[in-house]
Amino acid sequence: MKWYFRILISVFLLGGSTTLPGLSQSLSKTNVSHAYDPDAPVQLHSRVARSGGDAIVFLELINQSGVEIPSVRYELRDSYASETAISNQTLSSEQLIKQEENTAYYRFNVPLQENANYVFLYLTVSVAGASLPLRFDVPLNTDQNFPLSSLLLMRASEDIPVFSNYVNASTAVRIVSFDDSDSVAYAYYYNHDFGPNPSPLGTSSEVQPKLTVDSLLQVSLNSTMRLEQPGLYFAQLDTTSLSGISFRVEDAYYPRLVQAEALVEPIRYISTSEEISELREGETPKLELDKFWMRAARSQDRAKVIIRNYYRQVAKANHFFTTYKEGWKTGMGMIYTLYGKPDDVYRDDEKEVWIYAADNTLVNTSFTFMKVKNIFTDQHYNLMRDEAFERFWYRNIDLWRKGRKTL
Repeated sequence: MKWYFRILISVFLLGGSTTLPGLSQSLSKTNVSHAYDPDAPVQLHSRVARSGGDAIVFLELINQSGVEIPSVRYELRDSYASETAISNQTLSSEQLIKQEENTAYYRFNVPLQENANYVFLYLTVSVAGASLPLRFDVPLNTDQNFPLSSLLLMRASEDIPVFSNYVNASTAVRIVSFDDSDSVAYAYYYNHDFGPNPSPLGTSSEVQPKLTVDSLLQVSLNSTMRLEQPGLYFAQLDTTSLSGISFRVEDAYYPRLVQAEALVEPIRYISTSEEISELREGETPKLELDKFWMRAARSQDRAKVIIRNYYRQVAKANHFFTTYKEGWKTGMGMIYTLYGKPDDVYRDDEKEVWIYAADNTLVNTSFTFMKVKNIFTDQHYNLMRDEAFERFWYRNIDLWRKGRKTL
């Protein structure tokens, strides 16, 4: 019920109304933490492609709790701070392309007119007899993004996109173009081990090494393919342009990590450099992992609980934040792994702010993520660093290692 009460508090702070946000309200002041809550009654994912002068928007709406969803409304705005919408529409039954059990798929076109930078989607759900508003955001053309591509990664046998930023190896998919003049796409493959996000302490920024293309694939559009090699793929119609789509190929278990070698690296967030070195240099990764957790927890039963909780958080981070690299390696993924779902999330055109309410173990905490232009993703954020984080950062790590961390 924590999710329900957090939403009720947000509604109260907005003036006590449970109606959808009006056209005169700045969207940067509304809490959208539900977007990162795996237990929220509704999850919504989107994909966008350019077709001539339109953006084609696909939605995947997952009704996890069987709650009533009377309608889905959307509006176009110039920015989060805009107090006036360019247009306002409600999705119709004609725009519903498939309904399967608790998941609905929609497709609709949006004219790419001047200043139509975002699609903001609104719906209401009924929880415990109260109608609660939810908002989901879809960027179109913004200064922080590269131009929209006409390409989308689609399911093999249906005209429905792959809504995650990764596919599992051997999964059948297609690359489709909404520009009928092309028959092939070119996919760059990067077999690159992207580094995890550094600690938020201090002032240094995350620096990415120069990427080397390992191979270039020519892909027939709309043809089924199965990619076996894990890594990053970036597909384009025109290799001289800055427009394209990227996705990762991961093993069959992803977003979960199950191989001992893969389980080592996420421990860096709650371990010392010496401990990580020992884990890497050990001849038997599984045995070294068991030793690490036993030393940290000092109890086999406690170690089992910590392992289950920690890697569950890593899997959630992979689910929500995988982009050109694994989700747990991103700044948002690191904070999500260590602190859990934020209680409040506020967005504007340039940043997101996550707020964690104080509890009996930690003080009220906030993290700011600045949006950075990235050719591989329109969701690349850098965590703002501050030495002041030290006063609670190591305390949280200590809670994890002692099995006292609550999420």
